[in-house]
Amino acid sequence: MSTLAETQWIVHLFLTRMLSRGRTELEELPKVTKALTRSQQRRHDDIVHAALKIFDRDGFEAAKMADIADEAGVAKGTLYLYFDTKADLMEGVIVSTILPALQKIGDAADADVGSARERLARQMRIAARRMASPEMAILLRHMISGGRQHQPVVRFYYEKVVQLGTEHIKATLDHGVKTGEFRETVKDIDPLVFVGAPIYTSVWNILFDDLQTLDADKLIDDYLDTVTFGLLAER
Repeated sequence: MSTLAETQWIVHLFLTRMLSRGRTELEELPKVTKALTRSQQRRHDDIVHAALKIFDRDGFEAAKMADIADEAGVAKGTLYLYFDTKADLMEGVIVSTILPALQKIGDAADADVGSARERLARQMRIAARRMASPEMAILLRHMISGGRQHQPVVRFYYEKVVQLGTEHIKATLDHGVKTGEFRETVKDIDPLVFVGAPIYTSVWNILFDDLQTLDADKLIDDYLDTVTFGLLAER
C-alpha cells in the first residue's frame, strides 16, 4: 500500500471516530469498518503483541498507551487509530490469541471425519495447547486479578470465547448421541465439563511451570480415557 493511500485511510478513520465521539446520537449506530490491508494488519498485530508484552511487564492497570506505542514502534496517535482504550487492546489480544484456535475447534466439530470421541479429542487438544501458551497465562492472570475492574473484557471473553467454545463442544456431543456412539443422556451434559482440563493447563503454567512442565496432550488423553467410559453407549 502506498504512503498516500495509507495516509488517506488514517485520515478517514480519524474523522469517522471524531464524528462518532462528538455526536452522541450516533453511538447506537455500528462503527464504520473497513478491511485492513496487509501493512495495516501487520501494524495491528505489532500493537497487539506489544500490548501483551507491556501488560505482562507492568500489569494492566499500570500499563501506559505511550509505552505500548513505543514497544510497537508506532506513534501514539497511530495506536489510537487502531484501539481507543487499553480495554480495546485487551480485546484485541483475545481476538489474536484465541479466536483462531476457536475456529479450529469449530472446524473439528463440523468435520465429517472420525468418531465423535475423536472429534472431541481434537477439540480438547486444540484448546489445551492454546490455553497452555504463555499468551493465555498472561491474559488469564490479568482478567482474574482485575476482577470487576475488567468486567467489559471479561464479558467480551465470555461472549466470544466461552459461549462459542461450549457450543462447539455441545455440537460434538450431540453428534455422538445422534450416531449412537454416545448414550442418550449425554445430550443433557453441560459442555463446561470438558473445559476444565484445558483451563487447568493455563492455571498450571501460571503457578507451577517453574517447578514442573505439564504435558498438555497427555493430560487431555488421560482425561478423555477417564470420562469416555461415561459417554459411550452400551454395546
